[in-house]
Amino acid sequence: MKTYPGKERIFKSPTSSWDPAIHLYDKVYELLAIHFGVGPSKKAYEKCMLEIRKAEKGLEISFLGLVRDNTEVIADMHSLALFVARRLLKTPDGEIEYAVKGEGTPVLLLHGAGGGFDQGLWMSKVFLEDKYKFISVSRYGYLRSPIPDNASIKNQAALYSALLNDLNVTKVIVVAGSAGGASAIQFANDYPEKTSALILLFAVSMPEPGGDVEPISSKIIHLIQQSDYSYWIFSEFMQSSILNLMGVPEEVFKSFDPEQKQFAQEMLDVMHPMTKRYKGTMNDAKMLYLEEISTENITSPTLIMHSKDDALVNYAHAINSHDKIKQSKLILLET
Repeated sequence: MKTYPGKERIFKSPTSSWDPAIHLYDKVYELLAIHFGVGPSKKAYEKCMLEIRKAEKGLEISFLGLVRDNTEVIADMHSLALFVARRLLKTPDGEIEYAVKGEGTPVLLLHGAGGGFDQGLWMSKVFLEDKYKFISVSRYGYLRSPIPDNASIKNQAALYSALLNDLNVTKVIVVAGSAGGASAIQFANDYPEKTSALILLFAVSMPEPGGDVEPISSKIIHLIQQSDYSYWIFSEFMQSSILNLMGVPEEVFKSFDPEQKQFAQEMLDVMHPMTKRYKGTMNDAKMLYLEEISTENITSPTLIMHSKDDALVNYAHAINSHDKIKQSKLILLET
């Protein structure tokens, strides 16, 4: 076991006396100490990101064989995270990035806007216990998952099915947050035999009420998403402001206890680097207007949770899901 100041991180060593996970963490820790020690300099930030990408690439090419499938390498100093256990599957339905963690009942994790497979793993930490086998994907346009020419919610669901086939997983609990809700509902509809349960957390289920009018908060978020440095500044030094734009009112953030504030910061940290997720965010909105999400074939028990004051995903989405999915249970929270 090896720990570091400020954060306790425990890494499982592979069957080797030299642990590449520890080596990479040491390298990242050293680089961040050098480049961020004097403050949030943009030049230093960009230099640090370049060095970290080199370190990550070098580890994947040279040492991946020494790392067990479920080993994850996390360096979350100053809002950065690196995962080595990610894979990229190429199928006739397209390419999809994913990671598998844990053992037990399979759970398919579908992240929200600004996410990726890493955000899905964070969701599992916050909302679920450790007794599951988590299969976390990067949806179209996020991280290393490309956007195909025929991108649609239905085709995205087909890609999840192809991934499960490749992993020899016959049935899953589907857990989706935010913008991951649309393809989760479609998957449960198109593949009822593969869906044992559906859990929708503050999840999108239709085009935004109000048509094409984009909320000002979304416009600001989209601007921030186009610069890793801008996002880092907001997430590190203006947490309450960016969380407010993401749907967490400032008065709610102020009422958080230390543990809740830590979870909120982790949510912001795991979305770095943001520019590798921006195309996916824009594609999510585009796909919602291409086709209606199907629900008539859903047979699995469905749990829907949403907050009435969610400023990013209106709780009308939860009402819509509940109205259309017959065997669903709706839990509306005040905040």
